[in-house]
Amino acid sequence: MGIDQDFPMTRTQVRVLVVGLLVMAVVGGVLFAGLLPGAKPTFAAPTIAVIDGESYYVEAVALSVPPLFQNSSAPQAFDFHNVTFELWVSNWYSFDAAEVHGNGTEPNGTVFSFALGPTATTSSSSTLYLSPDRLFGIEWAGAPVAWNSVKLLVRQ
Repeated sequence: MGIDQDFPMTRTQVRVLVVGLLVMAVVGGVLFAGLLPGAKPTFAAPTIAVIDGESYYVEAVALSVPPLFQNSSAPQAFDFHNVTFELWVSNWYSFDAAEVHGNGTEPNGTVFSFALGPTATTSSSSTLYLSPDRLFGIEWAGAPVAWNSVKLLVRQ
């Protein structure tokens, strides 16, 4: 008993089967390889930082810089672990005075405002802000070091 006797297939059926298998293989490869935006599965564990004994999820984002000869950028919104961050930069083309400003809106609607960068009273820079309830934070190393990249922090 051979296959030909139990499951007779015409040449057309064999061709259709082979073409169908090839199409499925190509579609599966395209999806798994991530060639279609948003279709690639992500298996990476979230980045975690520990600050003063508390664990925070961390995500780095890039802020838009202002157009040349303008003092500040337009606000950008980022949603991260149920906290909405609205961020913008000012004094961008003065590296020693550049600042990152923002508001963080918690899931319950509470909004906290912050500014990172040179302070008016000292020459030091504030690089980390944690909300008073320590639910979220933001970290920026400063314009010459981190350029326009900031880290969003949300407590686990």
